Amino acid sequence: MGKEKDVDIVIGLTGNPNVGKSAFFHQATGIGVTVSNYPGTTVEIAEGKTEYEEYSIKMIDLPGVYSLGAVAEDEWVARRAILERDIDVIVNVVDASNLERNLYLVLQLLELDVPMVIALNQYDMAMSEGIKIDPDVLSEELGVPVIPTVATRGKNVPEVLAKGIEMGLENRKPEKKIEMGKDLEEIISSLSEFIKENLDSVPLDLPSRDLAIKLLEGDEELIKSVIEKENGEEVAEKAQELARKIKEQHGEAAAFRIARERHGMASLISEESSVHVEVKPPISERISRWTTELKTGVPILVGVFLGLLMLLFYGGGFIEEIVVGGWESHVQPPLVSFFSYVSPSAEVAEVLEIGINLGIKGILAVMFPYILIFFLALAILEDSGYLSRMAYVMDSAMHKIGLHGKAVAPMLGAFGCNVPAIMATRGLTSRRQRLISSILITMIPCSARTVVILGTVGAFAGIYPAFAIYGIILALILSVGVILNKFLPGQSSGMVMEMPPLRKPMIKPVLTKTWNRMKGFVYVAAPLLLLGSLLIGVLDVSGVMNSIVNPLSPLTAGLLGLPPVLIIPLLYGIIRKEGALVLLIAVAGTSELGTFMSPLQLFVFALVVAIYIPCIATFAVLKKELGWKEAIMITLFTVSLAIAVGAVFYHLNPLGLAATV
Repeated sequence: MGKEKDVDIVIGLTGNPNVGKSAFFHQATGIGVTVSNYPGTTVEIAEGKTEYEEYSIKMIDLPGVYSLGAVAEDEWVARRAILERDIDVIVNVVDASNLERNLYLVLQLLELDVPMVIALNQYDMAMSEGIKIDPDVLSEELGVPVIPTVATRGKNVPEVLAKGIEMGLENRKPEKKIEMGKDLEEIISSLSEFIKENLDSVPLDLPSRDLAIKLLEGDEELIKSVIEKENGEEVAEKAQELARKIKEQHGEAAAFRIARERHGMASLISEESSVHVEVKPPISERISRWTTELKTGVPILVGVFLGLLMLLFYGGGFIEEIVVGGWESHVQPPLVSFFSYVSPSAEVAEVLEIGINLGIKGILAVMFPYILIFFLALAILEDSGYLSRMAYVMDSAMHKIGLHGKAVAPMLGAFGCNVPAIMATRGLTSRRQRLISSILITMIPCSARTVVILGTVGAFAGIYPAFAIYGIILALILSVGVILNKFLPGQSSGMVMEMPPLRKPMIKPVLTKTWNRMKGFVYVAAPLLLLGSLLIGVLDVSGVMNSIVNPLSPLTAGLLGLPPVLIIPLLYGIIRKEGALVLLIAVAGTSELGTFMSPLQLFVFALVVAIYIPCIATFAVLKKELGWKEAIMITLFTVSLAIAVGAVFYHLNPLGLAATV
């Protein structure tokens, strides 16, 4: 049993990527979950609590992995979490439509000899594809309970929880040991007995048989742990000797031979428990094909992207009008009167009005209308399975800038926030690709920069100039990518990735993903923006602002043609990009920016803000992922590029925008 004091049982949720594990998790726990990094890693795990009958349950949603080899960081986290976090029972979510592939992980989990229940998920999809699996036969083959589920509809989720509670409380381990080929099993048994005789304790409390298999596979972490123990070197040497014996017998490394055995067992078990019948392909399969064929996939991709921008422009603008209008009508008048009543002087009242009233109004105009809608749309695209198809369609184009289609996912995520997008480049195969993608990601308009574009140009100059900014940035990204691909040493690699099924997004997971991304803005950005607005008020009232604005006016007024005071929001934009708009409203003294700046000035301001380094957090993650030198170079490059492009568009004005208010 686990050591959790406030719950009766702890369930670890495991499975391959894209098997409906998140849907199962949210059906079981709702949206009240916490997401945090596993200690010492950047891998996120979600935890949620729920009640079933009289039992209190804690569920840990582990990373989606294909194996427990601990080669990748997410595999290491999944294995560690199962063995170290006092998990009482594993619920392994298996995709019924891809049973054989999923069984490879199942077999590795069985080797851990811990209580387990199989949730045979997407059972309806398997049936629609002509795959009929007998859960009773599969359960007999594996020695653990197997329950068919449709997690998107919550079907049989309570039954899985009930069986998991039963297995966990009774500590019922798998009833069957699935053995490999006779000669291989003899070697494993021999090493297992040698481990029992020579080691007083086993790393991670692994079963001796599982440790034997891992040592034969050459698991570096476990080999190191074993060597540190008394008689550990003898055990490690014995494992090497037996691994060489396997290679001599089978003509391939022990790790490959063991993997081949598992794949063979997975295939055999899948065949024993499944039958295939002819069925008509479902409509979702035809739609899926349309999204991956170039002649239809590219127009769909462009349509999705334009639809996203239109949703932000019209939907965000509609919400902004309601929220800001409501604030100005019902809250602002009594709030300003209150400041005048309680303040000892008119100067203090002015500082409070600029800092609190305009600050909150700026946040309301930024955070909920645009950031919330973007994160909601991104969560829907992720949950539907469309992002993988976008990566597939974009693969050939991405090769021209030194990347492959997998880079589409972090680059699309960059439209939400550049920080996690740069961290997501760890999934790329070389440092060259990570460097190129990180540079290009810093140029992608995140949700905060989108707010600036739509809140200035979109709102006061029109949607077409706003789209023009995206076009300019896209052209810059492509140009920089082609140049980097040409001059950076190395070559781009091919792409191998899984294509998950298209499915209808679930409300609970979509809302949870949206909130988990939004809460960083709510808890972190809002206080910083209010603090920045108060600072603007103090600088303005005290007259200190002029000492900052005047020396830099040759840059703002001369080169970029902007009101000199705009250097304040431009500088603050390095800290938080959405702060550039909030503080622009603060220095302008109005949310009606069209009365303060001309359409051309609004365009240049938004263009400059959209190109240079997104925020201080992006600089920090660049430093962490690539190093100080690269972070500084990328920052200086984007700032210089922003000033140069902004100056060109102000002085040439190729769009013919009005230059006067």
